[in-house]
Amino acid sequence: MSGFWWVLLIVVLILFPMSMLKPTARQKEQIRLREKARELGIRVDLVPHRVNDEIKLEGAGYRWLRPADAPALAGYFCLLKKEEGRDRGDLVFPDWQLASGKLNFLSLQQQASLADWLTLLPKDAFAVELGSATLVLWWREREVQLDLDTLNASALHFLNLNQ
Repeated sequence: MSGFWWVLLIVVLILFPMSMLKPTARQKEQIRLREKARELGIRVDLVPHRVNDEIKLEGAGYRWLRPADAPALAGYFCLLKKEEGRDRGDLVFPDWQLASGKLNFLSLQQQASLADWLTLLPKDAFAVELGSATLVLWWREREVQLDLDTLNASALHFLNLNQ
């Protein structure tokens, strides 16, 4: 084998792995969506979160913070999307089960606003948490054409009702 073919083989072996480092179209869309979320003030977490001994949330967590001057909420809850054949709590909204906590600290108006917000969530959303200072959407980011502006406005409306 001549020197030319050896050099060509070495170049190909060096460049081929580098082509694998280029993000796919889906990854580029996820990056765009996460950057848009950050611009809107939404914090994106990619670290798994344990709700309790049985429930570990893995995916992207889009976190809305309540205004700094707002009083802390007196409760916490975690809603999980109802899955066929799995019962993980009481059904409190269509397709959503209460896996942890209680909704009794929310007024009827707040519960109605939350129900409206849940209808805007992407199909691959699997959990929603509301704590003393944050609202978190956990999802798998498969539906990258999400209308994040509408979802954000609805989340902020819901969070402002809690003041």
